[in-house]
Amino acid sequence: MEWLKELLKNAGVENVEELEGKISKELPKYFKPAREFNEINEELKVVKGEKKTLEDDKKKVEDEYNNFKKGSISQADYEAKKKEIEDNSKAEIEKVRLESKIDLAINNAKAKNVKSVKANLDLDKIKLDGDKLLGFDDQIEALKKSDEYLFEIDKSVNKGLGDGNPNKRKEEDGSYDDDDLDNLSDEEFFALQEKNNK
Repeated sequence: MEWLKELLKNAGVENVEELEGKISKELPKYFKPAREFNEINEELKVVKGEKKTLEDDKKKVEDEYNNFKKGSISQADYEAKKKEIEDNSKAEIEKVRLESKIDLAINNAKAKNVKSVKANLDLDKIKLDGDKLLGFDDQIEALKKSDEYLFEIDKSVNKGLGDGNPNKRKEEDGSYDDDDLDNLSDEEFFALQEKNNK
C-alpha cells in the first residue's frame, strides 16, 4: 500500500512503516477489494432477478391453479401451463445468470465501458458451463487487440528517471507523467530538461 505510505509521510507522521503494517492488518476487516465487491454485487443482481422471476411465476401458477379449481381449465391444460411457466422461469434465470457473468467478466477485463464492449461481442457464442463462461476469453482477447481503446491498459513502465529513484514512472514513449514532474525538485527538473535537450 504505497499510496498509504505516501499519504502518511506527506502528513508528517513518524513511524510510517509500523503504522502502515498495522493498518494493512486491520483494513481487510472493514473494507473489501473492488473486485470482490463487484462479484458480490453481480451475485446480488442475479439473486434479485431470480427472485423476481420466481415471484412472477408463482403468481402465474396460482392464477392457473385458481382457474383449475373453478373448473375453467382441464387437468391436462393446467399441467401443460404449469410446465410452460416452470420452463420459462428456468430459462429466464439462466439468462440473468449468463448476463451477470458476462458483465462481471467484462468488468474484470478492465473495460472502460461494459455496454460498449458487450456490443462488440457475439453473445450467442458465449455459454455458461457451471460458473465458467465458454467462448468469452477468445472474443475478449481479440477485442483487446483490435479495439484497445475500449480497455484500460497500463502503458507505464517503471524505468526510473535515471536519477537513481526507481519510484518515478516513465512512459513507453520516454515521456514522464505530470505527477512525476510535479514531484521533482527544481534541480532535478532542470537536470532532466538539460539531459533531454542534448
